[in-house]
Amino acid sequence: MHPLLCSALERVGLAQPTPSIVTKIIFPTVDMAASIGFYERLGFGVESYDEGYAWVKHDGRELFHLAHVADLDVDANRAAGYFHVRDVDEVNTRWSRETEAVSALADQPWGMREFAIKDPSNNLLRVGQNL
Repeated sequence: MHPLLCSALERVGLAQPTPSIVTKIIFPTVDMAASIGFYERLGFGVESYDEGYAWVKHDGRELFHLAHVADLDVDANRAAGYFHVRDVDEVNTRWSRETEAVSALADQPWGMREFAIKDPSNNLLRVGQNL
């Protein structure tokens, strides 16, 4: 559905109801301070629960969690998440200004325009938009 139509429907109370199941990724982190700083530089809000757990938010909505794992083998970490966005070119441009960890944008044969980025604990974030 077009974003402007979604916004209009929300204003008049006709937006789709909250789904009955909502998933949250929990990314492991070996260094909570480095991870929090990384996500804040990308424009996310981070709310710490304690020194070992935090919620990462965008536009006031909780997106995923960070959990400290002291013995995390960063090189072996294969945790990943896929983030659908409205304007992947804009996100890629903005994030590329904040870190060198951003891959080039590419149109994929599965119908997505996407890029990837890894955080300090080697968690993979794939970011894309439908073509």
